[in-house]
Amino acid sequence: MTSSLLRAAVRNNAFWCDAVCRAQGSPGEFTATIWFHRRGTPPFYPDAVTLDEADGETAEAVATLVNDDTRDWAVKDSYAALNLAQLGFRMLFEAEWIGIRRPVFTKSPITWKRMENAADFANWEAEWTKANGPVTQKIFAEPLLTDPEIAFMLGVENGKPIGGGILNHHAGVVGLSNLFAEDGRGEDIRRGLMSQAAELYPQEPLVGYEQGDDLDEALRAGFELLGPLRVWLREA
Repeated sequence: MTSSLLRAAVRNNAFWCDAVCRAQGSPGEFTATIWFHRRGTPPFYPDAVTLDEADGETAEAVATLVNDDTRDWAVKDSYAALNLAQLGFRMLFEAEWIGIRRPVFTKSPITWKRMENAADFANWEAEWTKANGPVTQKIFAEPLLTDPEIAFMLGVENGKPIGGGILNHHAGVVGLSNLFAEDGRGEDIRRGLMSQAAELYPQEPLVGYEQGDDLDEALRAGFELLGPLRVWLREA
């Protein structure tokens, strides 16, 4: 049986994808079964996110979307329930939804700062780009800073940024995404962001998704597995 925390994690992620697009002046659309964007999304973001595990109805909705538009499509199959190969997709990657029901605030040697203005935002983006490489298209727009339910966080140690991430509070949970860290400091940054989530949004569960070594790191930090997801890609 699908847990309520998994359903909340899926919806939180869809709301976050929509917030990123909305901040650029181009929000997506929600139906009962999917979130989708008709004009294409920023790098690393899907064009559609499934919201329901009922594979028949959801698959039909995805098929209708992608068959009406021959551009590239990336679909986040949130419950790993679809076989989109029949629509010309290939699986890009698999991952696991993760959650922790009550993150706890603990003191850390890392100093945490929430980005609040354009200069802060530029600094955060510069550090994120160092970790992820340059992109050809703008991803994060400044209107995200004015949303009290979204926090761009930067961790500083001895006056030097060592990592950060984004927290977004939607669907009754806090989503942790875009985590970046200096080599060897990933678990410290993750635990620090968990603590910041507990302070900013008390009593709210923390969710996200990871794969590979990052998943192992999250499980060591106290997250539990919620369920699998897949991301599919169809190129025009």
